[in-house]
Amino acid sequence: MPRRDPALEDAIREIAALLAEAYLRLLLGQPGVDFPETESPHGTGG
Repeated sequence: MPRRDPALEDAIREIAALLAEAYLRLLLGQPGVDFPETESPHGTGG
């Protein structure tokens, strides 16, 4: 098996972790971003 570039290995692991986190947020229904009160997308701030 050919050896891969260590930077490529790290990038693949980081992307996999981001995808896993996004999947779990979708699955569990948790918001992806926490907005400060003044920037709430629902208009409840300020």
